Amino acid sequence: MKIDEKYDYIICGGGATGLLLSNLLISDSFFDNKRVLVIEKEKKINNDKTFSFWDNQKNILDKIVFKSWGKAEFRDLEFSNSFSLKPYKYKMIRSDEFYSFTKRKIDRASNFTYLNAVVTDIIKESGLNYIQTDKGNFQCSIAFSSIYNPDEFEFKKYPLIKQHFLGWTIETQEDFFDEEKIRFMDFSIDQHQEIRFMYVLPFSKKSALFEYTFFGGEIMKNSDYEKEIKKYLDLEGIKKYKITEIEKGVIPMTCYPFFNANTDNFIKIGTSGGWTKPSTGYTIKNSIEKIEIILKFLKEDKPLSKLKFKNRFWYYDVLFLDVLVDSKGRGSRVFSDLFRNNDPLLLFKFLSEKTNIFEEIRIFISVDIVTFVKSLIKRVKSVYLKDFLRN
Repeated sequence: MKIDEKYDYIICGGGATGLLLSNLLISDSFFDNKRVLVIEKEKKINNDKTFSFWDNQKNILDKIVFKSWGKAEFRDLEFSNSFSLKPYKYKMIRSDEFYSFTKRKIDRASNFTYLNAVVTDIIKESGLNYIQTDKGNFQCSIAFSSIYNPDEFEFKKYPLIKQHFLGWTIETQEDFFDEEKIRFMDFSIDQHQEIRFMYVLPFSKKSALFEYTFFGGEIMKNSDYEKEIKKYLDLEGIKKYKITEIEKGVIPMTCYPFFNANTDNFIKIGTSGGWTKPSTGYTIKNSIEKIEIILKFLKEDKPLSKLKFKNRFWYYDVLFLDVLVDSKGRGSRVFSDLFRNNDPLLLFKFLSEKTNIFEEIRIFISVDIVTFVKSLIKRVKSVYLKDFLRN
């Protein structure tokens, strides 16, 4: 195989995580002498999605936060709770701002090259990585890949729930929105024997994003999502509005151990590496924290194969996904129990994986414990049965 160029690091995929990794490498002078190639098949310029997360400290993306909120609301048919997020802030970043911000930094970095190309194969051998693309072949010492192809994996042991959504950003003629408060989840909408909720981010008194979201179920035609958004706006009393932007997406929620594909000098990152929080679908904050750990490994010349990112919260997520699958359309009740019976800030702390074991026990006993126990027994039996058959 002819090699067109050699690099120290190659980042396969210039989406959110690949660009975050680039940003953090550029921001650390330790890597100034490393030649880095970023390969991305698409020209990332449009606002095709929003990146949201909650945080109680400064991070590298604060410069491009489009809007942040200090209050939130949870709703279902029988219960509503508005609460302060302090000490957290809920932050939202527009993808077009994110792409342009990180791309400018890459363009200014003399040790970085950005290539629009399609990765056709990644070959790992003899301590090196060979990246084949439709625009040439490249060699590197360390490779990172955010390329996600679900057809490569068997998800029977680890359920895959697709979080899919369509959102409208609208502008109204009159003041309608509390621009300081997000609607984190609204389960008061028709569930149709599935798990559905509305997610609302107000940008001003006259502008907001309304996102119709599923946990599981079949991906629908755009018109079906839009029909439900229209119905919701009508119930909110919003009759006259203009749609200014549309976004649509699918986020895989799974505990599949993608990290088993890592080698000493190759690592999967982002959704491809299992960095999407399985119980929520949030990725961006997880990515920042995990990239910082990877950079530490690189500085200390430690093998990347040692990075599993598997802790007790991973096991909690496995169980939670099992419960959602086993609930057969009643999963919204789990979220209602959590928000009805706990301080919301404790839940955000738990989802950030910062709680202690005593706080976690308090959360577990606040929900329908029978449902969780049944899913746990089913999971344990499945593991033991597989081990028995294997032996």
